[in-house]
Amino acid sequence: MNTRTKLTALLLLAGTACDRGGPAGDRPQDSGPPGTDDSGGGDTDVDPTLDNRLLNPGFELGESWWRSAGGAPSHAWATSGETIHDSSASFEAHEGSHAQKIWGLYAGDVPNDIEHGLTLVDLTPGDEHRFAVQAFTHSDDALTDDNHAVAFLRYLDASGTLLSETASSARMDASSAVDSWTELEVEALVPEGAATGQLGVRFHLASWDATGSIYLDAASWTSTGSGSVEGERLLTWNDEFEGDSIDSSVWTHELLPAYTYNNELQAYTDRDENSAVRDGQLIITGRQESYEGASYTSARLNTSTSASWLYGRIEGQLQVPSGIGTWPAMWMLPTDWSYGGWPDSGEIDIMEHVGCDPDMVHGTVHTGAYNHMLGTQQGGSMAVSATSSMHVYAVEWTPEQMVFSIDDTAYFTFDNDGAGDSATWPFDQRFHIILNLAIGGDWGGYCGVDAGAFPQEYRIDWVRVYQ
Repeated sequence: MNTRTKLTALLLLAGTACDRGGPAGDRPQDSGPPGTDDSGGGDTDVDPTLDNRLLNPGFELGESWWRSAGGAPSHAWATSGETIHDSSASFEAHEGSHAQKIWGLYAGDVPNDIEHGLTLVDLTPGDEHRFAVQAFTHSDDALTDDNHAVAFLRYLDASGTLLSETASSARMDASSAVDSWTELEVEALVPEGAATGQLGVRFHLASWDATGSIYLDAASWTSTGSGSVEGERLLTWNDEFEGDSIDSSVWTHELLPAYTYNNELQAYTDRDENSAVRDGQLIITGRQESYEGASYTSARLNTSTSASWLYGRIEGQLQVPSGIGTWPAMWMLPTDWSYGGWPDSGEIDIMEHVGCDPDMVHGTVHTGAYNHMLGTQQGGSMAVSATSSMHVYAVEWTPEQMVFSIDDTAYFTFDNDGAGDSATWPFDQRFHIILNLAIGGDWGGYCGVDAGAFPQEYRIDWVRVYQ
């Protein structure tokens, strides 16, 4: 594991750090199918010595800004040393080792403005705000046409009606200096009637042919009075698989014979042939071979002895295999099994894919009342090109609900019914992450197994937890 992974793992919130516990038995994945203009720029004199109120100004703990007003985090997180788009040159952060990368967005058939920012709350009229951020564009991916970006501060009343907006007078555009950092700065007064505010950077995409990207780093927000950032969430754990081996202090290999669960055909091993880190990815390989009485081999890894979580956003960037009979998953099981064995203590299936249905991905929950054995499991599905490209699969888990999404598009929500009954909501306990590639089985093999399709690779680019 890279050094940053080890450090951020230490930031687990109280009550979420793991220990050893819970019964040895568990149960894997289920076996049943399932704008405004850019003019302006305030001249308010805000004291530059005021404390920066942003928790993560350098994006060192991940990217917690929403994308477009009120949207989900965009996760376009750049790391020093990464190459520039279509270039052999590398990016270097302004400070630390990370930055936020932004670029244009098309929605439908036309270019659109896209915003990245944070929501401000607890505001007092008359307070003076200053928002500043360092911006950088590289000569190998410089802005063209009228592509440009500005910093902004805006304020809304309790109904969400815009009261005022101020944009930075300086902007990043095709005339800006390349290969150097420039500060975008905006200042404003909180108007009467303001209930919430927003700070951020707006990127304007001029046309289909316009190109270029911008990196943001070293952000700051100051206020002469009250104010805070709503729901700013930090990356508390992650593995980017940047090394040359699987970190055994984080991931436990489960060594299981064939038919242990769901009539699956594979033996799970810890051999390099079945799981390894290569080119910045964890690769789990399913193979057709004779091994300890099994006809197939694969791998199953979990964080049960290193990290567990209660609530947060758990996500992974994944590409699944394409062979008939493959059954990859990213899912979670309870660490302490406080309400008994499966399914009473719950299961959270963030991503499941069955090779027989290559363009459909599933998210599911199981509880004592809702599970495949009763035919009552709760879940949703979404069509996606899962086998041909990487996608971000996530669950947003709060005390009130779970929202499952693919690339920030929500497709299934499971609500806490508020009954206080673990049979319907056992999700008030710690859970850990599991990554595995099953072969065959009650669901994975429901239309057979194509032995000639193997070996098959399940690729995991990264796994992250935000709280």
